[in-house]
Amino acid sequence: MRPSTDFTGAEPRIVATARYIPQHDVPADARIEPFMVSGGSAREDVMQAVYADTLRWRDSGAPFGVAGIPLPQASRATDNRVAVEPDQTLSDMALATVRTLLDSSSHIDASTPDQIIVCTTSFEHDLALSCACRLHSELGSSRAPLAVGQLQGVSFLMALDIAVAMMAADIRLNTVAIVAAERWRRPFSRRIGALIDMSDGAAAVLIAKHPGPGWCVRGLTVRTPGIPPLASEREPAYLSTLADVISETCAIAGVQPANVDWVLPAPIDTRLAHETNTRCGLRPERVCHIRMDASGHFCAADTPARLDALLRSIDPSEGQHALVWSTGFQGQAGCSLLEFRGGGS
Repeated sequence: MRPSTDFTGAEPRIVATARYIPQHDVPADARIEPFMVSGGSAREDVMQAVYADTLRWRDSGAPFGVAGIPLPQASRATDNRVAVEPDQTLSDMALATVRTLLDSSSHIDASTPDQIIVCTTSFEHDLALSCACRLHSELGSSRAPLAVGQLQGVSFLMALDIAVAMMAADIRLNTVAIVAAERWRRPFSRRIGALIDMSDGAAAVLIAKHPGPGWCVRGLTVRTPGIPPLASEREPAYLSTLADVISETCAIAGVQPANVDWVLPAPIDTRLAHETNTRCGLRPERVCHIRMDASGHFCAADTPARLDALLRSIDPSEGQHALVWSTGFQGQAGCSLLEFRGGGS
């Protein structure tokens, strides 16, 4: 995507970020539940029945990751731990994180964002409740909420693409809140594929047409293949896709990869991330290895949570660039190039 420059007034920019990572940190195996569990609460039985086909598909040899991007894998012999939310539901976490985001943005008239976009992969445990609709109701947004699902780490970048396009098309759309949240509960397992453990958490970003400091989107590319690459061919397929996405994003922005100031990669296998960055001409010393507040993969919430951690750790100057790239579990890839603007335009 080549972001439009035809804006009335200030150009949209990321003006605030927030994240919530539960402090209840437990061994992943302590919370891993089998795909097909009999018994349990009545609500879990309903979930089991409604998603029976999905659970059978996952349990029959087609788990996430087989045809997608390999994530860092931990041995069962290690004490691999994950963040587990003991009390709040998925929408509770999302709502609290958005409120934290808005409270930190008092300098912007965004107490009620014009548009809300929700990103999730896990399900709200109450089948009658929509996270996006709950946020729309409780925050009082005037526009119908949107939701982006099942793109895992690419969900946030897809939502960012949608938000910037909507703001370019509608002069009355001044603020967009994007929130991603994950809460893993029965009958779905925290273990994806062989040894990938999922954590609970939420993160949010506020985009506003505001003349103050913020990060403008200079380039953004998302690829969502209709047919994932075969498992035997996954390495050349996804590396090529990732390299194409990153290179295309830099070309759209008119920025040489070697001139990017900060690189925020997906939390995939370190060797493959390094190979991808090198292939694209990104400088290894510019790569930011963000240590999250807890172990595990945060799925849809991972990219905005890492972005929040990065932006809180740096002191950018006018015109500096941060490149964010991420992946899904079945061949999806996305990249965004952000430019810092100090204000006044």
